[in-house]
Amino acid sequence: MKRIVCFGFLLFSAYTITAQDEGVISKRERIDRSKSIFLGGGVSVPFGKNIGDYSGGFSIEAGFVKRLNRVFSIGPSISYQSFKYDPEVTSAAGGGAFYGNDDIEIKYPSQYETWTDKYTVPANSTWDYAYVLTLEGGDLSLISLGVNLKFNFIPISDDTKFSVYGFAKPFIAFSKRGEVTGSGQRWVWEAYEDTKNTAAENDDVVYPDQNDSKWYKDSFVDEWTAEDGYPVLKEESSVTGGIFLGPGVEFMPANSVSIFAQAAFGYTFPVSYVSTKSYDDSIASYLDDEFPMVKKGFPSFGLQIGVSYNF
Repeated sequence: MKRIVCFGFLLFSAYTITAQDEGVISKRERIDRSKSIFLGGGVSVPFGKNIGDYSGGFSIEAGFVKRLNRVFSIGPSISYQSFKYDPEVTSAAGGGAFYGNDDIEIKYPSQYETWTDKYTVPANSTWDYAYVLTLEGGDLSLISLGVNLKFNFIPISDDTKFSVYGFAKPFIAFSKRGEVTGSGQRWVWEAYEDTKNTAAENDDVVYPDQNDSKWYKDSFVDEWTAEDGYPVLKEESSVTGGIFLGPGVEFMPANSVSIFAQAAFGYTFPVSYVSTKSYDDSIASYLDDEFPMVKKGFPSFGLQIGVSYNF
C-alpha cells in the first residue's frame, strides 16, 4: 500500500513539474519588450468646409505606452499642434471681399484698377462699395495631454516584423489663438473721375459710373487692431478637449527600436479662430462685433511618422 501511495505521489509530482514547464514556455511566447517611449511629428491641416482661414501646420508628439497584452497598449502622451493663418484665404484672391450689395460680383485683384489717394467722393453720391481685408497674426496652437489607446489588429509576438493598428487618443488641451492685426481696404464699383465739374470744390471728384464694370481702390483704409476698437482681435486662450482617431503601421514592433507611421482624424471642442467664410460677404458681417472670429469645434487631419524605443 505504501508503495502504491509513493508511486502515485511521484506521478503527481512529475505532472506538476510538466505543467510548470508549459507555463514557462507559454510565458516566453509573450513579448519581452512591453514598454515603449516614442517621438513623432508630421503635418496637420484643417479638415472640412469653412474651417477657418488656415493652411497647413505641423504637429509633434512624445509619449509612453505599456503593452498590457499582445493586442492592447495604453499610455500617456503630450503633443503640440500649430495651424498657420493664411492671408490668401481671407484676401480678394479667394473672393474675400465684404460688400454692400449682395448682387454685385466681386472681381479678382487682376481686374482691379488703382484709384489714387487724391480722389474724393461727394457725400450725396451713392455707389456700391466693398472692403477687402488684409490681416496677419491669428495662428492657432494646441498643447494637449492625452491617453493613447492602441489596438493591434494582429497579435504581436517577439518575431513580428510588421504590425497594423488602430488608435484612439482622448485629450485635454490648452489652445491659443494669436492676436490679429490688419486693415480693410475700401473699393468702389464703377467709379470715374470727372475733372470738368466746376460746381465741385475741386476737380478731383469721383462719381459713380455704370459703364466700365470695374472696382476702383478708394483712399480710405479701415485699420484693424484691438486698440482701434476691435477687441475681438485680441489674443485668446482657453482650455478645451477632443479626440484623435486613426490607423497606423509599425515596422519591427518587438525590436528595441521600431518605426511607425499613422494618420489621425482629430476633433477639438470649440476654440477661437479666424473664419471669414463663416460670415456672409456683406457689410453687415464686416461690422459685426465678433467678425472675423468664431468659436466652434475644429476638425483636423494629420500624417505623422516617428520612432519608438522598446524595452
